[in-house]
Amino acid sequence: MRILSYRYLPLNVYVGYSFFVLICLFIGPIKYRGLDYIVLMSFITAWVSLFALGYIAGARGNYRQHATNFEGRVASYRKVRWFVSVVLVLGVISSVGQGYSFLASGGDISLGTIGDNYVKGYEGYERGQAHINLLYILNIFDQALVALVLLFSFYYFKVMGRFAKHAFLFVVTTYLVVNVFGAGKQKYLGDVVIFAFFCMAINFAARGRKVSMRTFGIAAVVVASVFLMFLEILRQRYLAAGIGLDNIYEKSHPLIAWDDSSFVVSLVNSDYALALGVFLGYFTNGLYGLYLSLTLPFEWTYFVGNSYSLGRIVEIALSADGSILEHTYPYRVGVVYGWGFDKWHSLFAWLASDISFVGVLFFAPLLSFVYARLWLQAIKASNPFAGPLFIYLSLGLIFSYANNQLMHSLAGVIVLGVLFAGWILSPNLLHQCSSGRADSGCPKETE
Repeated sequence: MRILSYRYLPLNVYVGYSFFVLICLFIGPIKYRGLDYIVLMSFITAWVSLFALGYIAGARGNYRQHATNFEGRVASYRKVRWFVSVVLVLGVISSVGQGYSFLASGGDISLGTIGDNYVKGYEGYERGQAHINLLYILNIFDQALVALVLLFSFYYFKVMGRFAKHAFLFVVTTYLVVNVFGAGKQKYLGDVVIFAFFCMAINFAARGRKVSMRTFGIAAVVVASVFLMFLEILRQRYLAAGIGLDNIYEKSHPLIAWDDSSFVVSLVNSDYALALGVFLGYFTNGLYGLYLSLTLPFEWTYFVGNSYSLGRIVEIALSADGSILEHTYPYRVGVVYGWGFDKWHSLFAWLASDISFVGVLFFAPLLSFVYARLWLQAIKASNPFAGPLFIYLSLGLIFSYANNQLMHSLAGVIVLGVLFAGWILSPNLLHQCSSGRADSGCPKETE
């Protein structure tokens, strides 16, 4: 078993990312009061270990079917071309509407106004108090639609026609301009970067070639550029909100302490020190919510407490406010410790609301087994929904230590439901050259 191979690339990425998150916890300037590292590390170690075992079990089998495996992608695309075409057309219409609305409202897309745009967007905002009307419902489906456009277009970009490629580029450009520059929300930039990264990983594995130094160099430049962009967005946002190192103690949560002696802060000048600290805190806030959740007893939430949106819908349908969400770990952590719903609690705390933390650990190998099967299917394009679903689950795993990214919003639930249903209902395609015989023009099975 060659663990450093394309077969196990997603596992290596997740394990490496897990170490990175823990490093951020130890070296970052944000410290959490009363955090028991032994309890937290014990759970994370168990989760990662069981996740690895399930992935290794699921990553068995052939996946090199063609010289590049893009032949299979072409055949797979034909099966969903009608679906991709529909979501692309609707996505373009939606983007035109968003762009027009943004410009008509006097939207500013200059880099220097990102922070002001973000603060203005949240003026008068109160969590959970949105008015449910037709516009609100349409916005949910619009968000789901754009996510589907991004997922399918990233995966099938190399085999799509010219018009489809141009339509996708228009949608993703509008998506970033309106939400990142116009609203100051870096999450949308992060989502696109994660989608692009895992799509590139699939493409490299499909080619079966080693990554060149030139590719590493380009990747390093892109990563550095994105990192600097995140820092600039955060710097402007906190500057516009009137928060700086001089008053961080007054503005921060009472359970959070700022460590001025952290060497990380000394790596940048004072203008970006707070932004860097907050950026690292994005990777660790959820770990604190997870630890606090681990200290509380289990209260069952009837298999709908894993998602804020699902729980809220059930409460509205039953006219029983609080009957679900008030039993979730994130809510009870807010009541007991003061780390409320507006903070992060990790994916695990939300899942544990339905199946307990012991159940979450049993769930780890099941999830990773399916994740590994999706990875192999995405490489050989044997299921037309496998690639987009794999990329979407990868987004959820990257955010797993922060929050329940995939199922927190109703739009995310819709996207996950569409992709999973499509994957289950789509028969696996049996492409030619599946024997892997070199004398028949097929590649030998490689790692």
